[in-house]
Amino acid sequence: MSNIPDFMLIAVEGNIGVGKSTLLPKLIDDLNRKSSVQWQLIIEDVDTDLEFQRLLKAFTVDPTKRIEFQRYITNKRATICKDLDPSFNYVIERSLFSDLVFCQANLAEACRPDGQDLDYYYDIQDKLKDYPQVSAVVYLKSNPVISYQRMVARARDAEAGTTQEYLQLISDCHDTFLPHICRRYNTQLITQDWTDFGCHQEIANLILSDVCPHLANKAEIAS
Repeated sequence: MSNIPDFMLIAVEGNIGVGKSTLLPKLIDDLNRKSSVQWQLIIEDVDTDLEFQRLLKAFTVDPTKRIEFQRYITNKRATICKDLDPSFNYVIERSLFSDLVFCQANLAEACRPDGQDLDYYYDIQDKLKDYPQVSAVVYLKSNPVISYQRMVARARDAEAGTTQEYLQLISDCHDTFLPHICRRYNTQLITQDWTDFGCHQEIANLILSDVCPHLANKAEIAS
């Protein structure tokens, strides 16, 4: 990752159903209130992205379709972070780091990974060369059983075939590979227990105190 931007990029990572979508608007509001500069939110519009939903549903029905689904996500994530306005800082819902984690999960699940699996892994590595530096990752860690229950409760049709066992695998891969990925790309890792949710204000304060203290409005943080 050689592209060092003039802005901060905070990625919020975690399992399916962990609660990222609930946290993000509250977090961005806190950061805008407590910072000397403005923050913008970059979200994955999965509820309105019909191609995402089609590919996800195909993958949950037939696991051999996972590469087509993951490549679509990777290409979209790489594109969405191109030419960002440097007058803002950003919080992003998942980054290309997620693709590395999910790729490792899929490799672990495959009995005999084929050339497509390996090509996809190296394709993510290539895209990271032109990806803006991720300043920090906020990893929302939760009990995968709880994440599964949340996923079922939100009742997205495209996720209907996703199993609790798969969410356990994704959780294990986050725990194992995300710290290594962050070290490799010189990205700070902030881990938060999100099994029972947590405090969005605390996360905003951690970002401003530990990652970018030069942007903090000290009076707002103290309040």
